[in-house]
Amino acid sequence: MVRRRTLNVGEGVMGENQGKISRRGGPKGPSPMPHKIFEIDEILRVIVWYTKDISETTTVSLACCCKSFEEPALSLLWVRKSLNRLTALFPSILTRTPTEEEWNRFRRCASWIQVLSVDLTPGYVTQELTPLLNVIASHSIKRATTVFPNLRGLAWYGEPSSLTFLPSFVSPILTDLRVHIATVWGTEHLPGEYAPLEFVINSTISPSNLRSFCLDIHPESNPSPELKRSIADLILRCGSTLTDFEAGFEIPESAILHLMSLPNLVVWRAAQPAPMEVVSSPLRPAVSFAQIASLTLHTTTPLNWLSFISALVGQKSHPLSVPHIPMFTFGNLTNFDLDAPIGEACLYSCTFHLTDSDISLLAATLPRLEWVHLGVPCFFNTCQTTFKSLHALSARCPRLQHLYIHINTATIVQDIGSVFEAETHGTRPGSCIGRRSFPLKLWCAHCIPLEANVGVDDLEVVVKGFFAISVAMDVPATSSDSNTRLWAKISSGIKALDV
Repeated sequence: MVRRRTLNVGEGVMGENQGKISRRGGPKGPSPMPHKIFEIDEILRVIVWYTKDISETTTVSLACCCKSFEEPALSLLWVRKSLNRLTALFPSILTRTPTEEEWNRFRRCASWIQVLSVDLTPGYVTQELTPLLNVIASHSIKRATTVFPNLRGLAWYGEPSSLTFLPSFVSPILTDLRVHIATVWGTEHLPGEYAPLEFVINSTISPSNLRSFCLDIHPESNPSPELKRSIADLILRCGSTLTDFEAGFEIPESAILHLMSLPNLVVWRAAQPAPMEVVSSPLRPAVSFAQIASLTLHTTTPLNWLSFISALVGQKSHPLSVPHIPMFTFGNLTNFDLDAPIGEACLYSCTFHLTDSDISLLAATLPRLEWVHLGVPCFFNTCQTTFKSLHALSARCPRLQHLYIHINTATIVQDIGSVFEAETHGTRPGSCIGRRSFPLKLWCAHCIPLEANVGVDDLEVVVKGFFAISVAMDVPATSSDSNTRLWAKISSGIKALDV
């Protein structure tokens, strides 16, 4: 529907007596009227939209030139603003009860905001922010409506107690909600702390509008059973608009199956693998989740990793699988993230329990991978993945560019020799794998212990081995740590060969 507005273009500049000036200095007649196209609100907004690529100053100038452009320009300027900007414009509401006129001006600015980030993490909250939150909450309750009626994207950071203010910011048109719950170790959580979040999920959010939902919550935060039920119900009510979902705790299998059947879901960050006992019947074909491009698994035990990968590639080790018949497939998966378990066990040994065989099967099953995170490497040289895993990923995933993985370097020189001896039968290393069109970036390589296993005479073998499979790394050469300096030499050697 085309909306027309009262014509004010050029007001005060091209008035009736401000047309052409005669040589004697007097008015020569009425000025021409602006084109009728400027009566259409959508046209004005298109003009304003193109100024955002020039500079914010241009948009500000357009807002000040006349009344017709004021509303479209200001609404664009305020699309992404912080609460600190609001407090700077309206400092009086922090010290006293605002008048009706002041509150209307505040709400007008707040109504333009479409994307907002609220950080109430301890240590980041300013002195002005708490009074502002109280004012927003009190007026929202009094008027039974949100202060931000056009807010479509909200990121919320804070402890569970900060959720008290959350309902004042959420409206039914919200499409993207991200709530990150910070936990202070040793803090006792009170009953009902998650009630405001439950209210937002059950009563305020419209599932038909929701595109992205992220609840980043640590298990130590003790999410209530009511909150878990609310999340499960929300999933079952979501439709085809949902593209991104994350929950920091396990959810029922029925909710997961509904979630993974949504046609437009491309990002899934789960607290547990897919419900294998539901989708893994040997009498049915593999369940395909071809629409999912990014998958993150948050697990607290390595066994979840093993069971998921077993079900993915159909290993014999999984009790529910027919040998080498996958239970479910992710044919278009490009991003794969296995979150490493954290806790006291990480202080004494490596918690990475995958093997070279697991990685090899994973690479063969997911050849479209571009970004793989298999836990941040640790200083323990006890994992069961070796140089052979790097070789498998480089050879079988030609699009792979970024890799985080644990590597055991205790016998890295022998591993490099055995890989290329078996592949090339004595010819130069890497002659059969071929150079990739772009390198495979190995991140956090300097965290992998190497110093005790590679001598000066072995350095050339290691450099040529990494170069042969197109693995690159960026390691700071100025580090005082001897292990890091050794990785820096390998990195420099790879770059020298690549010239």
